[in-house]
Amino acid sequence: MKLIATDLDGTLLNSNHEISKENIEALRYAQEKGIEVTIATGRTYKDALHILDKANLKAHIISNNGSVIHTKNGKTLKSWCINKNSVESVTQWLNQNNYFYQLCTDEYIYVPSNSKELIRNDFRLAMKNNSGFSEDIVEKTIELIFSQYGIRFYDDVNILINSEIDFCTISALSFDEDKLKYGREYSSNLKDLSMVISLKYNFELVNKDASKGTALEYLSNYLNISLDDVVAFGDNYNDLSMFKKAGTSVAMGNADSQIKDRCDYVTLTNNENGVGRFIFKHIKKLNLESTPA
Repeated sequence: MKLIATDLDGTLLNSNHEISKENIEALRYAQEKGIEVTIATGRTYKDALHILDKANLKAHIISNNGSVIHTKNGKTLKSWCINKNSVESVTQWLNQNNYFYQLCTDEYIYVPSNSKELIRNDFRLAMKNNSGFSEDIVEKTIELIFSQYGIRFYDDVNILINSEIDFCTISALSFDEDKLKYGREYSSNLKDLSMVISLKYNFELVNKDASKGTALEYLSNYLNISLDDVVAFGDNYNDLSMFKKAGTSVAMGNADSQIKDRCDYVTLTNNENGVGRFIFKHIKKLNLESTPA
C-alpha cells in the first residue's frame, strides 16, 4: 500500500457529509507511514478541498469524476474539459426535456435559479408513477446539492456557455424511472462524452478521455507509484474505472451488490468508518508480515 484513493460521498463521508474522526485518524496514520492519499470524487476540486480543510487533512485531489487532478500542494496536474459545442447541445436537450442539471468547473457548481422548483416538479412526476416515494428524498437531495461549496446561480444558461468558462462536468437527475432511463440512454450514445453514475437518481457527463481510473493512473505515474501498490475505496458505478486500475479494490458495505462483486474486498459501511477500519487493519497486517520472525 503506497497510495490510497478514496471516493467521498457514500465512502469517506458519512450520512452527515462529514469525514469521521476515525477516518481522519486512519488517513493521517497512513500518511505518517509514508503512504500517499488522494481523494477521487465527482465533486469539484474546491468543494473537496473545503471538506478536507474542515477535517484538517491534506491530500491529492482527483475531482469532477476524473476530469481534473490537483496535487496536495494545489498544483494542477491535468484537466479534461468538455468542449463548448457539446455543452451547448447537451444543455439544450436537457432543457427541452425538463431535467434539473448542474454545470461544474473545478471551482464552481452552476445551477438554475429555480433549482428547487425543478427538483420538486420532477418529484411530482415520479409520484404519478410510483406513489411509494417518500418526500424526504426530495429534501435530502436538495440539501446535498446546496451543501456543496461554490454554488452559483444562473438565469440564462446561454450566457454561461458563451463565456470563457470551461466546464468539466454536466450532472443531471430525475426521480422518475422512465425519465432517468431516457436521460441515461441519450447520454450513453454521445460520441464526445462519457456517462457515469454516482447516485441512484443521476447521470453525469465528462470528457470521453476522463475517468477516475485514467486520472488515478496519471497521478500514480506522477508519484512514481505502481498501480499494483494502489488501494482504492468506493461505493458506486463511477468508481469502477478506478477499481480496474488499482491493485486492490475495496467496496463499501453500503455499495450495491454489483459493485461488491467486482472488488477484491468489502469493508464496513460509510457510517461505520469502513475506510478507516480497512486502513488500520491492512497496515497492521503489512507490519506483521514485514516483521522478522
